[in-house]
Amino acid sequence: MWRLSYERLIRAAVWLALGLGFLERAMLLAGFGFTHIGIDDALIMQVAKDYGHGIFREPYLYGQNYNPMLEALLAAPFVRLGAAPWIVLPIITSALALLPFWSMAIWYLRRGHGIPAMIIAAFPMALPLEWGMITTMPRGWVHGIALLSFIPWAQDVRRPFAKHLLTALVLVASVLCNPNALPLAASVSVVLIAWHRRDARFWALSGLAGALGWLVHRAMQGFHAAHPDRVIHPLLPTDLRFSEDLLLDGLSHNGEHFLHLHPFLGLAWIPIVLLLAGAGAFWKRRERMASFALVIPVVVMLLALGIPKVHEGCASVFFPQSRMMLSLPILLAIAAANLLRDVRFPRTALLLLPFAWLGAIVLKMSELPGRVAHQLAHQECAWVREEPVAETQERCASIKDAAIKHQADLIVPIRWPSILVDHQKHFTAHFNCYACEVLVDSFPPVFGAGYDRRSWIRAAHEAPPQGRVLFIGGDPAAWRRAIAAGRIVEDLSHAGKAMHIARCDTIPVGDFLLRMGVDDNLGR
Repeated sequence: MWRLSYERLIRAAVWLALGLGFLERAMLLAGFGFTHIGIDDALIMQVAKDYGHGIFREPYLYGQNYNPMLEALLAAPFVRLGAAPWIVLPIITSALALLPFWSMAIWYLRRGHGIPAMIIAAFPMALPLEWGMITTMPRGWVHGIALLSFIPWAQDVRRPFAKHLLTALVLVASVLCNPNALPLAASVSVVLIAWHRRDARFWALSGLAGALGWLVHRAMQGFHAAHPDRVIHPLLPTDLRFSEDLLLDGLSHNGEHFLHLHPFLGLAWIPIVLLLAGAGAFWKRRERMASFALVIPVVVMLLALGIPKVHEGCASVFFPQSRMMLSLPILLAIAAANLLRDVRFPRTALLLLPFAWLGAIVLKMSELPGRVAHQLAHQECAWVREEPVAETQERCASIKDAAIKHQADLIVPIRWPSILVDHQKHFTAHFNCYACEVLVDSFPPVFGAGYDRRSWIRAAHEAPPQGRVLFIGGDPAAWRRAIAAGRIVEDLSHAGKAMHIARCDTIPVGDFLLRMGVDDNLGR
C-alpha cells in the first residue's frame, strides 16, 4: 500500500511540475511574448500569413538560404482562421521549446520511471528567465531540437522498418531545420547505435534517410542558386569554415556562448563540467553507452566554437550567441534524470517540492518586467531588434493614416542615419517595413528601398512608375535642402515622425533617395 501511494505521489508530482511549467510559460507569454515583437518575428509572421493562404514563395525565411519555417507552417492554419500572428507564433515557439521536456517526462512516466520524469518535467523552472525569453521569440531557433522529442516514441514502434526509418528521418530533419540540434542529435545517435548496431536494417534505413535529407538540402539550396537575387542575408561557406583561432577565442569566452542556458549564473564551465562528471559517473557504473552519450555532445559543442556562424551574435537575448547551444539544457536535464533515477526522495520532500517550484515561479515572474526592460535598453549589439507591440502598432497606425489622407500609393521607410550612427532608427525602418503589415489591417503597400528581404516586393517597386510615395524617416537636413532647391516634395512631418511625400514616376525609388541624399545606407 505504501509503495502504491509513493508511486501515485511521484506521478502527481510529475503532472504538477508539467502544469506549473505550463503556467510559468503562460505568464512569460503574457508579460513578454505577446507584448513584444522583433524584426525577424514580424517577417516570420508574414511567412505564416502566406502559408495560411497556400503561398509558398521560398524554402527558407524570406531573404535567406537557411532556416526553414516550421514555426510559420504550424501557425499558418490558426492565422488563416483569423488568429493574431503575434499571439499564435510565440505560443507555437514556446510549445516547441518545451516539447522535449514534456515528451521525455511523459515517456519516462509511461515506462514507470517516475523520478527521471519528475526531474525532466521540473527542469525548465530551474532555468533563467532569459532562457524563457529566448525560447519564446519565433526565430527558428528551437524547431530542430523540438523534432527530437519524437525519437523516444519512434523507438516504441514495434515494426523495425517503420521504427528505424522514422527515427532516422526525424534525426535528419532536426539538423536540417537548425544545426543547433546537432549536439543532442549526436547524443541520441550514440544511444541508437548502441541499441541497434547489429541490425542491418538500422544502417540501411539510416543511410536512406541521410540520402533523402541530402537531396532535400541540395534541392533547397539549388532553388536559391537559381534565384540569387532572393538572398539578402546568405549563409556562406566561409560562415561554416573551421578556425582554430576562433576555437581558442570561444573557449576563452565560453560564458558568452552558454549564457542564460543553465541555472549557474555566469559560471559557464559548470554545466560542461557536470556533463563530463556525469559521463564519468556512468562509466564507473559500467554504463558505457550513457557515458559516451554525454561526452560526444560536449565535444560537438566545444568544436562548434571554431565555426564563425556560432560566434555571430552577442549577449542580448534578442540575438544571443547561446542560441547555437540550446541543446545544453535538455542534455543537462536528461543527464540529471538518469543519474538520479534510483534515488528515492523522502515523502516529505515530495510534498514540499511543489511549494518550492511555485516559489521559484513567483520569484522569476516578479523579476520579469525589470529583466525585459534591461534587455530592451541593452540591445545595441543585437542585429534583430525587439520593440513593444503597442508602440509599434501605434506608429504603424499613424503612418497608415497619413498615407490614406494624402493618397500615397506606396510607403518607403528610410534607414538614415546608418546603424553606425543611430542603431534604433536604422531598425525602426525595418519595423515599419515588416511589422506594420502584420500589426495593422489593410496597411498600404510598403517597400524598404535598398534592404527589403522580400524579392517580389523589390520586383514590384524598384522600377518606376510608383505614383505618390510617402517616405518615412531620412536625413532631415537633406530633406530641407531638397525642398529649398525646388524639389517637388511635401513635408508632412508631425509628432516627431519625419514624413515626406513626392511623386516617383520617372525615377526608381532608390535613385530618388540617393539624389535627395536622405539615406546614406544605399551606397553600402
